[in-house]
Amino acid sequence: MLKKEILLGFFILLLLGCAVVNVYVTFPEEKVKKAAEELLAPPKKLEEKESFLNILFSKNLYAEEISVTKEIKTDSPKINQAREKMNSWRDKLDEFKKNGYIGETNNFRVIIRELPENPELQKEIRKLVENENRERDIIIKELLKINNAAPSEEEKFRKIFAETAQKYSPQNTWIQLQDNTWIRKK
Repeated sequence: MLKKEILLGFFILLLLGCAVVNVYVTFPEEKVKKAAEELLAPPKKLEEKESFLNILFSKNLYAEEISVTKEIKTDSPKINQAREKMNSWRDKLDEFKKNGYIGETNNFRVIIRELPENPELQKEIRKLVENENRERDIIIKELLKINNAAPSEEEKFRKIFAETAQKYSPQNTWIQLQDNTWIRKK
């Protein structure tokens, strides 16, 4: 009888030793906003780059407060590749947004709001919307993965990234508000 109890105890310890523990991280909104700005801001043009003298004489030169909270990692091959693709068609996307064909949702997706008469242009718009949403999904999924974020964080990431994408959209873009109504960006 003692052998059976020892074997049962050993078996239970063996099972417990194989248990997998997932630790998920949640991030404050300001960290997600910073990551969204970093990833979605339009790339700087050559003439916009700051020189050392501009930085030296125009910036506040004081020590910044050190934050103890974990920063969001935004650098991965998948994210970098998605950003490159998105930047390659950014001008065309902005043109279609200005014309009212494409709108920015409140969950970090773009949708077709209206299609022009031209069938070739319709095809181009549909393809661009499909490609843009695919790359946006890759960015969100990869951010959650590399930061070991809780699955419940996806909604927060999407909401904040949507706000940032709307911020960088040109005037006249259709914008979906949090209450799901649509307005034209002024």
